[in-house]
Amino acid sequence: MSWGRYFMRIRDWINKGVVIGLLASIFLCVIGSAAGAFLMDREYLATDSEGIWMSVIWLLAAFFGCRIALRGVRGQLLLHGTVQATVLYFLVWCVALAVSAVPIFRVNGWYFTGCIFGGSILASVIPAGKRRRKKWAGAKTKRHKKDRQ
Repeated sequence: MSWGRYFMRIRDWINKGVVIGLLASIFLCVIGSAAGAFLMDREYLATDSEGIWMSVIWLLAAFFGCRIALRGVRGQLLLHGTVQATVLYFLVWCVALAVSAVPIFRVNGWYFTGCIFGGSILASVIPAGKRRRKKWAGAKTKRHKKDRQ
């Protein structure tokens, strides 16, 4: 009896979609952090609300990154979204430890955790919109040829 059929393989967990979703999440976080720094420099964003700003940025980054990662996945969306959030959370902690940002995590760590996992779970639970079919250019030209005859 093979136990492998009861568990997902590693290539099912971390595939090309997950990597692209993680890169999109990190890119969105960098853009959001730069926007937050710009707003704080211009004094539109108060220093006290930095944690809230970054929490919202992580929520949006996790949501859109997980949405990108879940394209083409059928079934077990919640499991794939949880794997995406876990890997993203691990990367966030590695970066935080690398740049000595642990004191910031002591203050807002629960918010970051909730936003990362919440964004990924929301992306897994909310159904994707229906894709509209593109009209074929060839169909228009065939009809046009019939009208000319």
